[in-house]
Amino acid sequence: MSRDRAEARYTAAQRHQGYDGLLHGGIVTALLDEAMGWAIFHQGIWGVTAKINVTFRQPVPIGEDLRVVGEIARDRGRLIETRGTVARADDGAVLAAAEGTFLRMPEVRRRELEQRYAGADDAFTRVRAAVESEERSGVHGRT
Repeated sequence: MSRDRAEARYTAAQRHQGYDGLLHGGIVTALLDEAMGWAIFHQGIWGVTAKINVTFRQPVPIGEDLRVVGEIARDRGRLIETRGTVARADDGAVLAAAEGTFLRMPEVRRRELEQRYAGADDAFTRVRAAVESEERSGVHGRT
């Protein structure tokens, strides 16, 4: 975890397969979208996906430990450019990569959603504390 990055481990279950033994491309896309979205959330930003472009480099197998990463590439004010990868955890081979654009949520809408999802401020506080703790220790974990 860091201020402009989110990382998670994921092992796909058989119920998420498309073709036999392979993770469905829609699930791969959702993983990338979530990782990139969490990268902006770590900045305290509420946003929505405006565009996502996924490149499937190799089939993504089910049952293998995967590493999913999302990062902020560039903050352009209202638009936030992101990138993400799904890679095999054991050798780091990138199986899918994405570029995304997120729209920063208007402040009025953000406040409405914060009221609906009570505890959002607490979530931001916990994420910020975890990021600061990892920055002080020099060790990066995962979200």
